[in-house]
Amino acid sequence: MIDRHLELGLTSDYFLISFEREIEMGITQDALDTAFDVLSGGEAVCLLGPSGCGKSLSAMPGGSLHTRLAHYFGVDPSEYGHIDYRPSTMDPTEAVGLPWPNPETGKTHRFLPDNLPTDPDSKGIFVIEEITRSTKHWCDVFYQFVNERRLGDYFLPEGWSIMATGNRVQDGCGATTLPTALRDRFFDVEYMPCQPDFGKWAIEHGVDYRVVAATRWHPDFVEAFDGKIKGQQSTGRSLTKFSRVLENSGLKPSARGKSPEDRRINRLAVAKLGEDDGGRMASFIGIFSRLPDIDDIVSGLSESVPVPVEFDVQVATVAQLAKISNDSNIGNILRWIDRNSDTMKVVFACDVEGASPFARDTKEYVDWRIANDSLFN
Repeated sequence: MIDRHLELGLTSDYFLISFEREIEMGITQDALDTAFDVLSGGEAVCLLGPSGCGKSLSAMPGGSLHTRLAHYFGVDPSEYGHIDYRPSTMDPTEAVGLPWPNPETGKTHRFLPDNLPTDPDSKGIFVIEEITRSTKHWCDVFYQFVNERRLGDYFLPEGWSIMATGNRVQDGCGATTLPTALRDRFFDVEYMPCQPDFGKWAIEHGVDYRVVAATRWHPDFVEAFDGKIKGQQSTGRSLTKFSRVLENSGLKPSARGKSPEDRRINRLAVAKLGEDDGGRMASFIGIFSRLPDIDDIVSGLSESVPVPVEFDVQVATVAQLAKISNDSNIGNILRWIDRNSDTMKVVFACDVEGASPFARDTKEYVDWRIANDSLFN
């Protein structure tokens, strides 16, 4: 099995840098900020990036871009519209509606498609999905729609923003290069996945803490999409789906790593993440069977529990402690965390603040956060 860390020339120093980036804005957030600036300024934006990195998700209800635009335009997010428009699944004649002759006027009229907003007071985001898979005829349609906000006699209400998403040619997803004239109608924004932004999102959205911890040790699970790979591989989307199945299964790794449950975890990981990424994911999850005595840490006997020497075990231990932190045990846990490196303290804080509100809001945690404030600036 070839480790893509070696292919990328990554070292342990890279992992340290990756952990420390948890407190910084990542390149995914940079792309979202640029998209927001363009859309709030009344222009169209096209997000281009690899498969499964969250381009579409950001614009859906509940997504960060959708919510941010709703607030900017003074609309409750639940009332801010979203239209998923997929030309790859439609015929170009559907864009302006099917024609029908009106005997009273002697003219041809069109049945307006029901997926186009008509309320002049409505607001929302109109997303052209997978635009880089559009045929030439669809590109001709979008020349007018993006530039003039119209399709024949139909005009998009002023309160709607236009956004497009697509893969790049090198992503191996059947994408093609858009005509220059169409690209000129958009602001192009490269939307690249990065572990810090994925980790923050994943914690807030309930992705299994073991999977999130694995991406810290193996950032390429999120960042190293390879369009030349024809089978499964790790992406933000596939990690989320694997997490859901893993958590539902209730499977736990054994100390020896050779139990039937270990083999099931490995099969699940390989089935969704591919042989290489899946094997490394299953191996990392196995680390959770050889953590230091968590019960002793929680019960206040932290002085008797040594800090693991191995980096990967440190990451897994901190993730486990953040997962079980609450208002009754956070003080004991913090006493053990204080014996760890500054990097592990930052990782612990990111996990607690994203997923453990009962611990995060305690006086013990707030005081600890203030005492360690220099780590987060």
